[in-house]
Amino acid sequence: MKYWGHKRSRVLLLPFILSVLVLCGVNIFLVEDAVAGEKSPAPELTASLDRKSARVGDMVCLALRYRLPASARLHEKTEIKGIEGVTIIDRVKKMGCIKIRFLVDRLGEWKIGPISLTYVDKNGEEGTMNAGPISLKVLSNLGEKPEEARLRPIQDIIPVEPIWLKYMPWAVALAGILFIIGALTWWYRKRRSRDLLPEVIDPPHIKARKEIDRLEAQGLFEKGKVKAFYFTLSEILRRYMESVRHFPAAEYTTEEIAHHIRNNEEDRKILNLFRQADLVKFADTVPTPTRKDEDIKMARSYIQETSLVLETVHRNLKDREDAR
Repeated sequence: MKYWGHKRSRVLLLPFILSVLVLCGVNIFLVEDAVAGEKSPAPELTASLDRKSARVGDMVCLALRYRLPASARLHEKTEIKGIEGVTIIDRVKKMGCIKIRFLVDRLGEWKIGPISLTYVDKNGEEGTMNAGPISLKVLSNLGEKPEEARLRPIQDIIPVEPIWLKYMPWAVALAGILFIIGALTWWYRKRRSRDLLPEVIDPPHIKARKEIDRLEAQGLFEKGKVKAFYFTLSEILRRYMESVRHFPAAEYTTEEIAHHIRNNEEDRKILNLFRQADLVKFADTVPTPTRKDEDIKMARSYIQETSLVLETVHRNLKDREDAR
């Protein structure tokens, strides 16, 4: 009896187990269908404008929002049909949206569409998404009531002269002023160089002689300006020696000059005059007029002798160069 009871209970449990398995299978099938439905959405395309009205010359943005099936993609060069007559300014492609900016270049009601967009599904087959036509109201540039607008008459063609002609008189005047300034500058420099030409051309011995002549003509010694006379005479001879011996004799003292020219007999003759000038300048010695005349004669003699020696040397050098 016990065995029969156990067997009977197993028979009663069998229909219950089968019904549970059937319900589980149905639920699994429904869940798989739902998941498959979520993974593979239906393709969809919508088109919209960023405004309802515009004027001629405005730029309007057309937004194409799309939804692709699972594993589907757009072509690399996306072809959009239905916008062939639109003047496109630029196009921006983003995930799930394509924005096209175009120019409103016609009057009246402006229409686009229907619009279609082609894609490729996961099997490599092409599909098409479609969107209905859209319209845009084009407003007149003459205002809300163009029939009441008053148009201005078209003016005749106005001749336009080149811009540079306007400034031509000023440019000519400026050029004339610059020319006059340049001419005056050239004339001044030429005259100045002409005035300085004798001093530049004079050799050192001629220049020194002229300076001594001017010194005697001033009559400083006769006027009692003994120091000024000897100071000027010493400076003339020192500058002359500097120009012919090529050392700064004008800056040297008498003893420094003596040390520098110890082997030159012509230059040592003039040392007595330099020492006499130093006595007048620093020891208040007053030479006699006779001594003054002797000093002038000594200075001229020194210039004459050294100039002859220099001319002989220069002549010999020139003859050697010519011989070469």
